[in-house]
Amino acid sequence: MPYAVYLLALAAFVVGTQSYVFSGLLADLADDLDVSVATAGQLLAAFAITSAIASPLVVSALSLFERKRVLIASLASVAIINTLTAFLPVFEGFLAARILVAVVSAAVMPMAGAIGASLVPPEKQGQALGIILSGLTIAFIAGVPLGTVVGGLFGWRATFLFAAIVALAVIPAIAFGVPSSRPNETAPRADWGVAKLPIVQLGLFLIGMSFVAAYPVIAYLGPVITETTGFEGAAIGAMQSAIGFGSMAGLVVGSLLADRRAFLPNMRVMYLVLAVALSLWTVAFAVGVAGSLATIAFVALVIFFTSAALIAPSPAIEKALVQADPNQSALTLAMNTSVIYLGQGVGAGLGGLVVGSLGFGMLGYVGGGVAFAAFVVAMLYRNSSGRS
Repeated sequence: MPYAVYLLALAAFVVGTQSYVFSGLLADLADDLDVSVATAGQLLAAFAITSAIASPLVVSALSLFERKRVLIASLASVAIINTLTAFLPVFEGFLAARILVAVVSAAVMPMAGAIGASLVPPEKQGQALGIILSGLTIAFIAGVPLGTVVGGLFGWRATFLFAAIVALAVIPAIAFGVPSSRPNETAPRADWGVAKLPIVQLGLFLIGMSFVAAYPVIAYLGPVITETTGFEGAAIGAMQSAIGFGSMAGLVVGSLLADRRAFLPNMRVMYLVLAVALSLWTVAFAVGVAGSLATIAFVALVIFFTSAALIAPSPAIEKALVQADPNQSALTLAMNTSVIYLGQGVGAGLGGLVVGSLGFGMLGYVGGGVAFAAFVVAMLYRNSSGRS
């Protein structure tokens, strides 16, 4: 595998880190900006929804430019905007900044993936893309928790400066370690009719519901950890690292099952498991004692279990989207990315409504209910089509 592929994973690491680096200190941000935690959580929702809309539009608009230059420019813009964000005085400014950084970062993952795929033969493209995507997982293991630690030591505004430094540090590696690629002379032709295929519609619905279900909890994970364990500051970062380890476990298991089991049986089991995992968050609030070792261990396991259950369906869904029409695989996977971001945004927004009206304790049941609805749809699809 070319060394440049591993360097491109650093670009994914930047995106994953800067997207959620402040989430562990959301309560501190809300206090200083004089807004509720539920309102502060809308920063995550705004970023995700903007990314969902902007990603295909930005990539299409920049398709005629050299890919590495676009990637470097995007990373530089991420660094600049996060630096400025750290000094903004009011919440409205933060909201505008998160929308803007969502637009400028929208090209990072598509460009990194396109460059990586061009560096290897077709039979190794899946492995190359997997390595690049692993940067997102590593961000949850190291980037986001470390940012939380930095924020705990130097104040929550330092998390944005940390994200900017990470982006700046990656730029030289990309500039000197990744070869330049030739720009597309014409925009790729896409047949949006592929979206009418039932399996594509089901796959996109399911992946979207995954994130709608999980993000009411994940978007408010920092305050949730504090409420259930009593942890604050750097200790929240340590707990957040379980997201990355759980995601890696889910990716490994999901990849194996994607090749060994039929699509619909996989989905039926996986979404039932996700519903159970999310429901455990309400159990943690109901029976846990903040600060006790048993509660801390239980919450860490639930974070791991939730993350694994969230990521596990992805390999099978992406495989189904590619096989639905191999000639349109780039388009269906782009749709997949947009739906993921949209699901994150809707989930974060739903979480804000739940926290504001019902409290943190109900997040698990709400998320579990959404996941169970996805399970029911998968069951009905199978029954109506007669396929397993």
